[in-house]
Amino acid sequence: MPRNRMKSSRLVLAAFGALLLSAVAPLRAQEVKGRVVVLGFDGADHRLVSQFIAEGKLPNLQKLATEGSFSSLRPTIPAQTPVSWSTFSTGLSPGRTQIFDFLKRDPKTYRPEFAIATEGKKSFLLGRWNRAGSAAGGALLAFLVVFAIGRLTVKKTLPAAVVALVLAAPAAFFSWRFGGLLPESLQTVRSNRRGTPFWEVAGAKGIKSVVLHVPVTFPAEDYAEGRLLAGLGVPDVRGRIGTPSYYTSDPFFAPKNKNEFSVELVRLESNVGTVQTEVFGPYNKLFGEPPVIRTPMTLTVLPDGGRLRIAPKGSEPVTLKPGEWSPWVTFTFEFNALVKLSGIGRFHLAAIAPEIQLYLSPINFNPLKLPPGIKITAPNGLAKDLAKRFGLYKTMGWSIDTWSMSEETIDEPAFLDDVTHTVQQYRKMMDGLLAEKDVRLFVQVYEFTDRVGHVMWRFLDPMHPAYDAQKAAKFAPSVERNYVQMDNIVGDALKELGPDDLLLVCSDHGFTSWRRSINYNTWLVQHGFMVLKGGDEKQADLEQLFGQGEFWPNVDWSRTKAYSMGLGEIYVNVRGREAQGIVEPGAEYDALRQEIRTKLTSLVDEATGRSPIERVYTREEAYGSFDPDLIPDLFVGNSEGYRVSWQASLGVVTPELYEENSQVWSGDHCSVDPDVVPGILFSSRPLRKEPRPNMADVPATIYKALGLTPPEKLDGVPLF
Repeated sequence: MPRNRMKSSRLVLAAFGALLLSAVAPLRAQEVKGRVVVLGFDGADHRLVSQFIAEGKLPNLQKLATEGSFSSLRPTIPAQTPVSWSTFSTGLSPGRTQIFDFLKRDPKTYRPEFAIATEGKKSFLLGRWNRAGSAAGGALLAFLVVFAIGRLTVKKTLPAAVVALVLAAPAAFFSWRFGGLLPESLQTVRSNRRGTPFWEVAGAKGIKSVVLHVPVTFPAEDYAEGRLLAGLGVPDVRGRIGTPSYYTSDPFFAPKNKNEFSVELVRLESNVGTVQTEVFGPYNKLFGEPPVIRTPMTLTVLPDGGRLRIAPKGSEPVTLKPGEWSPWVTFTFEFNALVKLSGIGRFHLAAIAPEIQLYLSPINFNPLKLPPGIKITAPNGLAKDLAKRFGLYKTMGWSIDTWSMSEETIDEPAFLDDVTHTVQQYRKMMDGLLAEKDVRLFVQVYEFTDRVGHVMWRFLDPMHPAYDAQKAAKFAPSVERNYVQMDNIVGDALKELGPDDLLLVCSDHGFTSWRRSINYNTWLVQHGFMVLKGGDEKQADLEQLFGQGEFWPNVDWSRTKAYSMGLGEIYVNVRGREAQGIVEPGAEYDALRQEIRTKLTSLVDEATGRSPIERVYTREEAYGSFDPDLIPDLFVGNSEGYRVSWQASLGVVTPELYEENSQVWSGDHCSVDPDVVPGILFSSRPLRKEPRPNMADVPATIYKALGLTPPEKLDGVPLF
């Protein structure tokens, strides 16, 4: 090609490229113009929010409702935190995210397992050959070093080799001992959530994001242009959802609910002078023995009788008066001389006399010293950066302890103090990170509205079995105060918004009173769908679930057609799917589901004259697509005032079908029909309100606001 023609062609291509860029660049700038800020408030109830707005108590949310949009938001089926927020993250129905409950069952064993994530193991270095490898490596290194030195000094090979061989033997021994300090394997965690979160799609397109405390994001996954702090799913150092401890010298104290929530009860030998005790740390999954790693702690009642000195080994002592909280205390748990784990917790002293009553929060991983494999942030170093910038913080996903309230090892004022402390820490993070103007997508979920609802609802409902008029006068306003706190957080965000920014405020579900429990396994037995072999049923607890205890000991699977597991789900004992299935797929399966559904929806509680069941959904009705081996066959939605019992969720058959719920845990949503517990959706821009938005519509709206194309077909639609 002649040079002038080549030059002309290049000029044409350059001009065409410039024209193309000039057309695309403004479009791309328009697509990402402004920021998208999403604030989630777990369990924020539509009815309460509407009431408080009408009373003029939520001015910032009122502003959003007036200038933008406010509507109820239909939760997922079921209306549970991990289920709804997984749909929020991905835009997929629970059938596609495969997060449909806190629990799932293994059809081959019928055992309950956590649905959010799966634990595993991976070899560390040489695995079971660590000792041998260390010995061989140490011997070889010693031989080479000594031989080289000897060869240089004595100039003779044989004497140098002999000396090197002699010294290699003790080197091998000490290296062998060192190898024994190394674990053969490390614990791993794999998220069970399917689908791609919208912030990962945004990052791939160059949009910087911050994502804080969204449930079901553990272990945190690295993604382009993003920083993420994981939420619900991050365990405490014991690998549990949260294990608080209670130290008492009262020999007669017992947790209120037979320790259904597995509080660690530690007896103290005396209530005067100095008492030696221990702090319970992680289970020893690295070496096996001892089963639990503990660290010594000394408690001393000071001579004035009004203060308690608390001195865990290796930590700075703290001194508390009754009613006081400690600052963060660091604990070191030694597996051996080489392997140690660092955790943080806070003490609350309830009383010294007549008996010591000392609470220790669940022990969180120390964000400054995270162990290998515990990936709570993306990137890894963010955990430490956040702690250095904003101070130590709770790393646990369920960061507010509701278990101790239920067992009455802390009282309402202590619980509310902990709520305030927790929220203040996360607000500091929000205020600091939201101020970074290059962050185009900011997402943060607060959990306090849910936790307060669970344990304080009894004070809002005079019909609740645990209602106490005197205490209600004192503590019912705490619910309103926390909704006002939510409004203040929204106000902080509004101050950071520019005219082109979009603010969305949403919740995963609402709340209702939990007055009576129903056990579906008991109902299945009463109606012949489940058959027992005989023998007494034993109460199950969370520790039994984590500790792989015995389940279904009295069920005769050869004659059982259906069973209930989790928070309101029923499984058919299908031949070829369950290990001992007897119901044939097809016509028999369909007829059985219809029979169970018809009988459940016609059920009437004679004590109240009301039906405990609002609706029963087949899995086809609940989800468009699903894994038939994983997803339950029926979802039972309770009516207002009812919830599935704790024991039913763990597969226990109780003598009575119904129980009065006199527990502190008095408000709920988990097995309640989604239409009974709607969430909230606010927007700084007008949004479509009809048909009523559902959780899957929120991520679809975020995609459109960012000008992004979802990686697959979503189960929701944009609301503008």
